[in-house]
Amino acid sequence: MSSVFNPSAGHEPAVTSSTATKRAVGRQFGRAAASYDAHAVLQLSCARSLLAMAPESLPIPRAADLGCATAPLSRQQQERWHEVRWLALDLAPAMLQEASQRGRTGRLFSPVCADAEALPLPDRSLGLVFSSFALQWCDPAVVIAEAGRVLAPGGHLLLAVPLRDSLRELSESWKAADRRPHVNDLPTMVQWHDALATEGLSTVTQQTLTVTQHYPHVRAIARTLKATGADHVQGGGGGLTGKRAFRTMLDAYETLRTRDGLPLTWRVLFLHASKEVL
Repeated sequence: MSSVFNPSAGHEPAVTSSTATKRAVGRQFGRAAASYDAHAVLQLSCARSLLAMAPESLPIPRAADLGCATAPLSRQQQERWHEVRWLALDLAPAMLQEASQRGRTGRLFSPVCADAEALPLPDRSLGLVFSSFALQWCDPAVVIAEAGRVLAPGGHLLLAVPLRDSLRELSESWKAADRRPHVNDLPTMVQWHDALATEGLSTVTQQTLTVTQHYPHVRAIARTLKATGADHVQGGGGGLTGKRAFRTMLDAYETLRTRDGLPLTWRVLFLHASKEVL
């Protein structure tokens, strides 16, 4: 099994609200490590589509996959550029351990337990930053600043991220039941573009995709979100929910049912940006 490098080992940072949130996210994703591959159908499809947008060559042969989870795309990533050494970064050690157990990490695809908003990497050290369905938990300004910092001149950023209004059916159904947040308020496309402009990263190509999945019942939706670690809600959406509120939510969701089942919609931004060559 490949070892997992933890840059914060032996040092416990001060607990801030941001730190506490990230720890909660890390724990949530860690608990989903064993079930992730079986349920991350949309995540894997988006990662493959993002890789298809990749450039033919990189300015330097080093790359990082931010929020790699179990690294399900590692073989395809290595096949795309045979000479490139990859860093598989994730906030959840359990995800990286699962990747190692599945034989997806090694000499050319090294696991690193780290925060995407504070990368333990030198300036201008990467030719590519790749991230699919991971950075929606981050502040776009902070994480794009870090990506810009570690990219070499001429380096590339490949990003697939769900946008605000994703899971809107679930969100609206809960609003009929109570006023607590049950779905995260994700960043907008404007926020991502503003962050890119601030860091001098130029958009090469982009597209947005709306994907609607269908489920037989709400519990199947909840099971899928939990199995992929996507059920953490920032701002206190967790905890017990009364039976009456839950039933009200179920009834509201049922009004949206189609012949295919209960809909759940994602809005996803696919983006290829590059760093200016000095």
